[in-house]
Amino acid sequence: MNISFIGNCQTVALCFYMQKLLKYKNYYVCWLLYGDEFKIHLTEWSHKCNNKILDYETSLIKIAESDVIIFQEIIKEKSSFLNLETLQNLKKTTCRLIKMPSIYLDYNNYAYSLQELNKREIEKNADIKVSRIINYHKKFRLMITNYHPNTFLFLEIIKILCTMLKMSFFNFKEYLEFMKNNNYMNLPT
Repeated sequence: MNISFIGNCQTVALCFYMQKLLKYKNYYVCWLLYGDEFKIHLTEWSHKCNNKILDYETSLIKIAESDVIIFQEIIKEKSSFLNLETLQNLKKTTCRLIKMPSIYLDYNNYAYSLQELNKREIEKNADIKVSRIINYHKKFRLMITNYHPNTFLFLEIIKILCTMLKMSFFNFKEYLEFMKNNNYMNLPT
């Protein structure tokens, strides 16, 4: 099975966790660059994620080969080929598209920020509702910056993906190993 992630640093991190989850199984998990302007963000932290596809032609091939594409909706002005319309045209008919939001949460304006995240999820018809996870765990700070989730939130999203794709989640020992570091991905803070 081929699983592709498309989006910002959040999807790079999710791709890494999915690669770890499926490392001994017959899966190919990759991340596709949606536009050259994002390359500057692929610094040392992103090297944990393998199979990052950074060129247009290979990305098109990977889209066509994918059985599952987990993506953040990217407008045509930012990416002429990795947007929803193009994905629907390029993917094989059996490919499952799973849309997630670009996560932004400002704890200085928590209620409004969470409401806006929820609003974007509804407007963009996101399959994964990160605002629900954040609201359910509102006693805890789930973001290390306004744009970067902590390890727990990434793993909660992976758990949802596992349910959607009928896969097993990490075992307890693996989960605890990740949870030892609130910023396992070493995302910039």
